[in-house]
Amino acid sequence: MTTERNVAGGASAISRRTMIQTGSTIAAAAAVAATSAVGAAETAGGIRTGTPHPFYDYSPITKRPKLKWPNGARVAVFIVPNVEHWDVKDDKGHMDVRNEPRNDYGLRVAIWRLFEIFQARNIRTTIALNASVCRFYPDIIAAFKQRGDELMGHGMTNSERMDTLSPTAAAQVVREAVVEIRNSTGERVRGWLGPGLMETDGTLDALKSAGLEYVCDWGAADDQPFRMKNGLYAVPYTLDINDIGLIDRQGTPASQFAAYIIDAFDTLYREGEDQARVLPIALHPFLIGAPHRAPHLAKALDYIRGHDRVWFARGGEILDAYRTAIKT
Repeated sequence: MTTERNVAGGASAISRRTMIQTGSTIAAAAAVAATSAVGAAETAGGIRTGTPHPFYDYSPITKRPKLKWPNGARVAVFIVPNVEHWDVKDDKGHMDVRNEPRNDYGLRVAIWRLFEIFQARNIRTTIALNASVCRFYPDIIAAFKQRGDELMGHGMTNSERMDTLSPTAAAQVVREAVVEIRNSTGERVRGWLGPGLMETDGTLDALKSAGLEYVCDWGAADDQPFRMKNGLYAVPYTLDINDIGLIDRQGTPASQFAAYIIDAFDTLYREGEDQARVLPIALHPFLIGAPHRAPHLAKALDYIRGHDRVWFARGGEILDAYRTAIKT
């Protein structure tokens, strides 16, 4: 690691609480994008006149060719558990004793509860994986491999924000994370979700150079995958059907979180008869895997499974089906 990434008090380090408060919300993601655009935006007489999106073109869903999923599915259900490692000490050398054990509960107990829920319903997921999990929690990695879950890059740890790094350091994080996951599992890494959905200048090109095919950071922009200007694809992700935002920050009861999943599914299932959609569900084991919350997730999944034209798919499968359907 270079000194640019020294987490012992460096500018790139961050506490778990700060990451949750600033890195997992729509406002935070929008603020990062806006800040990056300020320096490049053209002005007329000191008034911002607007700039085109640098990473992808506008595409109204009403004017696209009809997308169809395999076997006539209307909705691809894309479940993304975020499996993360947090350093015990934050950027000031302090221990966050209130929050660190919660994440450890997710890794020690709750994730195994979620495995049981998914296994009973024959559901394979796409894991947004901090690469350091490969070193510290090998039993979890072995379970992923046995289950057939796809592993998507998610930085090295969740103690470091990509938007605070230089482009060179951020590219190093991408490379090292991809190599560590591949070396630990023998599996190719195809997708990426930045810690806190954060990026810096050049991150998308670094992902492309590292051999990745899709990114979820920009996936909240659509109900379908789409091609980005540098050749990567964005696969839908969500900051809405996400237990960090709803349960952890807003205090939404798990029963209501499950109701939101069902409401979103009903809408997309209806719309998917004409134009196929993706329903992303973002989860964190320490939250949704708690004993009073997990049963509500199970009920929502059972409701979805009660419909015929549903496809529980991993990120790479969604991308492959999309590329086949649109012939790219």
